[in-house]
Parts: sequence; structure tokens; C-alpha cells
Amino acid sequence: MKKWLAPICACLVLGLAVVGCGGDDDDSGGDSAATTEQPTTTEKTDGSDIAVPAVKTAAVDVVDIDYEPKDVTVAKGGTVTWTNTGNIPHTVTKEGGPGPDFDSGTLSPGDTFEQKLDAPGKIDYLCTIHSGQDGSVTVQ
Repeated sequence: MKKWLAPICACLVLGLAVVGCGGDDDDSGGDSAATTEQPTTTEKTDGSDIAVPAVKTAAVDVVDIDYEPKDVTVAKGGTVTWTNTGNIPHTVTKEGGPGPDFDSGTLSPGDTFEQKLDAPGKIDYLCTIHSGQDGSVTVQ
């Protein structure tokens, strides 16, 4: 038993050192763009969904040829703000869903567009400049 004691202790000490050296997920380096995480519906292991409460405001970055996040959820009467954080122009144009149509027009880099949404349901939108660039807003 004594001949195994030293290797076991060494493994324990090494294991604790490795765990202690793990990095944290704090991204407070100050050099990344501010983003707002949006709650969405999460799938449980049994395949059913967990409802997550909607927020009053959501922020979406329009960067490269993508919306980030691609899908957001807001409460009825909530507002979504899209900001072109990329280097090329984009649009935010309603493709389908409840409520009135909306179109941001061309958003140059740095421009923002806000839309208040009152009709519950899923609203699909796209960029009319870039084929395949689309997203959705679920209004609860």
C-alpha cells in the first residue's frame, strides 16, 4: 500500500492544480463588442420545450451576412433594435408574420433600426441585399 501512496497523492495534487488553472468565462477584456443575450425556448432532454419569459427589448447585431442572434423573443409591445456592426450595408425587412410590415431601408455600417412589436406570434425578416440572411422575432 505504501508504494501506491506517493503516486496517488501526486495524481491528486496534479488534478487539483489542473482544476485550479481552468479559465473563467468572464469576457471583460473590454475589446469585444457589447451584446445582449436573449432568452429563447430551450429544449429539455425529453424533447419538450421550456418556456422562458420574454423581455421588453432585444438587440440584434447585423454583421457580415448574418443577424446575431438570429432568433430573439420579446414580450408583446417590446422593441427590437438592429445595429449594423459590420462593414457593408444591410436591410431589416419583414418577410411574414403577424402585425404591420416594416423595412429599415439601407442600414450603413453603424446605423440602427428599431421596431416596436405588438402582435403576438413569429415574425420572419430578411436582408433584401443578401440572399439567405434571415432571422425571426417571436412576440409573446
